[in-house]
Amino acid sequence: MVRAWLLASCFPQRSTGFETDTRGCARKRLGSTIRRWLTPGLLLVHLAAAVPVLADESLVIDPQVRAALAGGRARVVLELRVPGGFRPEGELPGIAAVEAQRRAIATSQADVLVRLSGTKFALVRQYETLPMMALEIGTDALMRLEAAGDLVAKVLPDAPLFRQQ
Repeated sequence: MVRAWLLASCFPQRSTGFETDTRGCARKRLGSTIRRWLTPGLLLVHLAAAVPVLADESLVIDPQVRAALAGGRARVVLELRVPGGFRPEGELPGIAAVEAQRRAIATSQADVLVRLSGTKFALVRQYETLPMMALEIGTDALMRLEAAGDLVAKVLPDAPLFRQQ
């Protein structure tokens, strides 16, 4: 029905969206209409596919960390986000991949330290093969870490899991 209307309309050519047929009638080009609606639709589908990736960047802060900060400073362990994700070194295909992952971990650790500059924190330990860091932080450093969701996945209390007797 729409096609019949488009073919039956006979009026002068007035825009680039119309072309003249052999009878001198203007006919709307369907290709331009399809492209005009298809391109934004594909863009929306592409953006919707990226939403889970953005939602994955939420930062988890253990409630015990906030409770410990009420007393001033707290020792924490940061779990960092590494570009490309983290895999145990035994699962990596070769030495080059192991070295690349270690460089990515070191870069993420350095980026966190840069973001924390100017706040009350002390570096306790950096790990070479794990995307983690141990820090002693104040409330201002925690506020900076909250804004660093692109670098930090979790902020956990630094406490022994097993007590020695």
